[in-house]
Amino acid sequence: MKKLLLLIPILIALLACNFGATRNRGLTATPHAILTFTPAPVNATITGKLSYPSEFLPAMRVVLFSLTDKKAYFVDTAKGQGEYSIDVPAGTYYVVSYPYEGVAGNTGQVDSYTLGGGTFAGGYTQMVPCGLSVGCDDHTLLPVTVTTGQTVTADPGDWYAPEGTFPPMPN
Repeated sequence: MKKLLLLIPILIALLACNFGATRNRGLTATPHAILTFTPAPVNATITGKLSYPSEFLPAMRVVLFSLTDKKAYFVDTAKGQGEYSIDVPAGTYYVVSYPYEGVAGNTGQVDSYTLGGGTFAGGYTQMVPCGLSVGCDDHTLLPVTVTTGQTVTADPGDWYAPEGTFPPMPN
């Protein structure tokens, strides 16, 4: 009986060590534990080439106006930077770039926006795939749809639309 009483503290210590090791791995001590892992959300990417109707390329704010969640996502570029890339949730967007002296590399999100009445800007419109050539005169923004894990290219190169055609730059 004394031997059995001596073994009880050793068994308790072994069980405690085993439970602690199991707990540190994020598992439970029950023998029928079911583990579920939730993967981190994967975004989509929209990228493109920048242009400007001048001999130089100013710093710009490229804005993706979501038609899916009604938010606006943006990235600021440096003077002379010829490309942009921004990770966004899967969805459908309008792409517009604005001359802007912000902090290059700054990215963010605006919780809402309004369409119409924008300042001087370049957009990804029907003119871009048409080659921006004479006879192309449709300045309608093209919706860009991107799915999770996908990268899509959209060049906001239509700087010839009448002022007010594109949404104003969100603050």
